[in-house]
Amino acid sequence: MIFGINATKTNIVIAETRGAGSKFAISAIRSIPFQIRFGEDLANLLQTLCALMDRKGKGAGSVIALLKCSSGRFGSCLEAIKGEAMVELAAFQLGLRVVKFAPQSLKKPLGCAADQKWRDRAAELFNPGGKRENWSKGAAGAVAVAFKVAEL
Repeated sequence: MIFGINATKTNIVIAETRGAGSKFAISAIRSIPFQIRFGEDLANLLQTLCALMDRKGKGAGSVIALLKCSSGRFGSCLEAIKGEAMVELAAFQLGLRVVKFAPQSLKKPLGCAADQKWRDRAAELFNPGGKRENWSKGAAGAVAVAFKVAEL
């Protein structure tokens, strides 16, 4: 199983996927809302992530595909960076391998046209006609990184 994960300001979006190529499939997309105000909030988020990954990621070869938070002038907010760190800590505690990808690395594996944004291409491929009710920008990122790992 590949967990594609994208941390946003208020959610950690987890896409549970399996297969590769034409057999790539999304089993579930979950969004874990979080708000970090106190240390206890971090502990609760870590516990939630560990419970989910431990229950679903027991199979051999389970991988965490993590969409890295952006840096620079238009980079990710501090809350998203904290969420990303908690994902990495949970994976480490469970002995799961983490593979991180920058958003700009997703255009090629998704087969984007020259002027096409990777999020739009991910929606075309994995949410045709907007049929998935849980689809969001966070879901696009989570599924796209899982797909990239599946294609490696």
